[in-house]
Parts: sequence; C-alpha cells; structure tokens
Amino acid sequence: MTQAQTQIYANSSRLVRLLGELVAADPAESGRLITARLGQLFDLPDSIRISSVHDKPAAGPAQHSAISREEARSEFLRARTAIISSTLRSFIPGGGSIRLRFPPITSREAFEEAGTAENLLAFYTAQQRDIDFRIRNLQAATRDTLSAFSARLAQLAALDAAMVDPLAAHNRRFFATVCRLLEKRIGFLLEEYQQATTANPGDDLSWVATLARLRSEMQELLLAEIETRMLPTLGLIEALDEPDDE
Repeated sequence: MTQAQTQIYANSSRLVRLLGELVAADPAESGRLITARLGQLFDLPDSIRISSVHDKPAAGPAQHSAISREEARSEFLRARTAIISSTLRSFIPGGGSIRLRFPPITSREAFEEAGTAENLLAFYTAQQRDIDFRIRNLQAATRDTLSAFSARLAQLAALDAAMVDPLAAHNRRFFATVCRLLEKRIGFLLEEYQQATTANPGDDLSWVATLARLRSEMQELLLAEIETRMLPTLGLIEALDEPDDE
C-alpha cells in the first residue's frame, strides 16, 4: 500500500467545497480562512502542553509492534471502509440500524408528514455522533499502533494525543455550523417543493425529486465530513511511509 493510495488533500476537501456551495461562497477563500484560523485554535496552556510534548526527546517504543506497517495501513483502510459503508447503508431503505436510518418515505403523504427539517436533522446529527465516536476510536487505536514502531512515531502519537482535547471543542462548533447550514438548505428545498405543489396541485411526483435531492445532498455532506474528520488519523498512517532516523 503506497502513500498515494491513502492520501486525501485537505486543500481540496469536499466539505469545504460543499459548505461553500451552501453559502454561495468561494470554496478556495473558505479554505484560506480555515487555514488562517488554525493558529487561533489553541490557548496558552494548550500551546505550552503541545510544545512540551514536541520538545521532549524521543524515547524508544514501549514495545515492538506485533504487526507490520503494511498491516497497520490495511487495518486503517478496513476501518475507514466500514465507517463509509455504514453511512451509505443508512440511506438505503431497510439498511443500517433503526436509530441511524434515513426516514422511510414511500409516498407523498409520508413525505409531507415525515420529510420535515426536524426529522431530517435528527437523522443527520445522529449520524454525526456515530461517525465522530467511531473515528475518535480509530484515531486512538492508530496512535497505539504507531507508538510501537519507533521512537519518532511514538513521539508523533504523543503529539497527536496532546492536540485531541484542545481541538475537540472547536470541532464540535464547526460541525454544529454544518448542521445550521444544512437546516437552511433543507428549508429552502422544502419551500421549493411547497411552491411547486401550490403552482401545480396535480403533480404527484415532485416530492420524489425533492426527496432524492435531500438524500443525495445529505449523503454527500456526511461523506465529506468523514473525509475531514479522518484527516488527523490519515496523517498518522501516512507517517508510516517516512523513513526513521534511527
């Protein structure tokens, strides 16, 4: 498994592009703003703690790894695929757990009853919580795996661990903003549907197109969130391809 096969470029994040489309902003400019704000995410105690980890001399790994670096990459890819597959299944009628399933809608009446912003957002936020939980567990497991390979990777894992808590609150605020933008988008599409049915009361299929669009856009947003949330763990995995100075 080569580095290129696992690499995702942060500056071409689908999430940045999609959010730019939701607010009619320039996605390139959005990317620059996110980059500029990164240095503002840490307060003084956080910065001191991270600096102390970074400046600490690298010690040898606590134990030798029981798996190879190739196996570590494969485990990461399997876990990432499982998270993505679980998300995709939740949009299929009857797929995924009931708690994480896209609202089952098979008729115009059901759409007008269940296809509300509240129900759709409840599904989306439940997916967000599940994805966040699974990716945080994967990141912690990846740190443990890296720590057993070399002193350099053990130090990198320690630095990653030191950054988790300072970034957590900012991540929650950021992904809450995603929900607020999505809520506006859902409201806009539902309003479009209401206008269409008012103008043409005999159209019994416009709900199908609206539902398909809502499902598609929400699925794409969740996949983009997975990509973005996965970046720190992906960075740890890509560090396996760098030579150790030992």
